[in-house]
Amino acid sequence: MDQHSFPYNIRRGIPFFRDVFDMNIQNSHTLTVRWNLSVQTMKLAETVLFEKTPDMIKEIRIFMKRNGIEAVRTKRIKRDKGKWIIVQVPGHALYRAEYRILNSMNVSLKLAETEDTLLAENGVSDINSFRNAEAHTRWEEQFSAYTCYRSEGREK
Repeated sequence: MDQHSFPYNIRRGIPFFRDVFDMNIQNSHTLTVRWNLSVQTMKLAETVLFEKTPDMIKEIRIFMKRNGIEAVRTKRIKRDKGKWIIVQVPGHALYRAEYRILNSMNVSLKLAETEDTLLAENGVSDINSFRNAEAHTRWEEQFSAYTCYRSEGREK
């Protein structure tokens, strides 16, 4: 067996960098997600997805599980640094956040994810601010820049 280490990897020549992605509970009913992804991380994403970062869709997703119900809330973002505050989130639920990038072919890459965080009972029970977890898989929302339209009813 070869005793030598593999000479190439995706981070070769890139200095150490630190990314920040976290979710915390500010008070009993407010969630805050903070992110700060380095230029180097975004360049690695370009390498994996074969597309320039400005052309890709960047999203923060917050998932909620409560009493057998799963829901997700998605926010499209433009910057690699920022924060998202959601108030009046339902209590007695598990929350998790993730940072995703989608290219024009709808290939998705998860760059960061938080651990599950339990939000204790807080008197807020309405989950209408969250959408069903399956809603983001509808084809209308997975529209690709390469999709073609066929014109019907045109005269030849």
